[in-house]
Amino acid sequence: MITLNNQAPPPAPTARAPASPLRRIWRRFTPILVGLSALALSASACALTSKSDPILPRYFSPERSDAIAKPGFAAGGVGAELRIGTISAASHLDERMVFRDSTFELGYYQEKRWTEAPEEYLRRRLERALFEERGLRHVVGGAAPMLVVELTAFEEIRKPKRIARVQVTVRLQDARLVRWEQTLTVDSPVATSSDDEWENEMVEAVGVALVSVVNQIADRVTKELEPQVAATPENPKKAGP
Repeated sequence: MITLNNQAPPPAPTARAPASPLRRIWRRFTPILVGLSALALSASACALTSKSDPILPRYFSPERSDAIAKPGFAAGGVGAELRIGTISAASHLDERMVFRDSTFELGYYQEKRWTEAPEEYLRRRLERALFEERGLRHVVGGAAPMLVVELTAFEEIRKPKRIARVQVTVRLQDARLVRWEQTLTVDSPVATSSDDEWENEMVEAVGVALVSVVNQIADRVTKELEPQVAATPENPKKAGP
């Protein structure tokens, strides 16, 4: 007896489509990419685990430790009254020393720092020049003319020649008006000697510029306030008009 097989014959094998050129390139370079990735990871791990020398900052101060205030007013005199207002600094000025190589770009010495914020040096020098050396009376409360100062430059300029620059914006005001307002800039040359001493020379130049600009402020403030001093037996010629 003959039986019929109703099952369909198996399909004929079809030809496999050739790989695209992009896939062939990918297969060829995959081992190379894997090797480069492993090498990059290994280098990163070495960089993270290796020990590098830490940055140890050095601290400098433009104030001379042997500086002594020299009173320049007559003993027993009556000075004008003055109140110290806000003494501030531009936002880029902090304990890091600033250098400038062009008009529009500045940088920081990461390993060279000031011992304090620069505006603190300015405040101390102003108080010494005004109250100790010129004899003005320091008002801490109540109505009195007020001095407001902003420090806008406290830096080393390296090109075209090395100088130290200190710049301030000053305002002397009372309850009614501003009596004097001006921007003052002092540049002090940095002495050139051995590379081992340039930090001290730069700091010294900044200190010279700071003293100079403060003396300009103190002289002008004293002149502006001089007519306010009331006539007294000790100061008969100090009366205002």
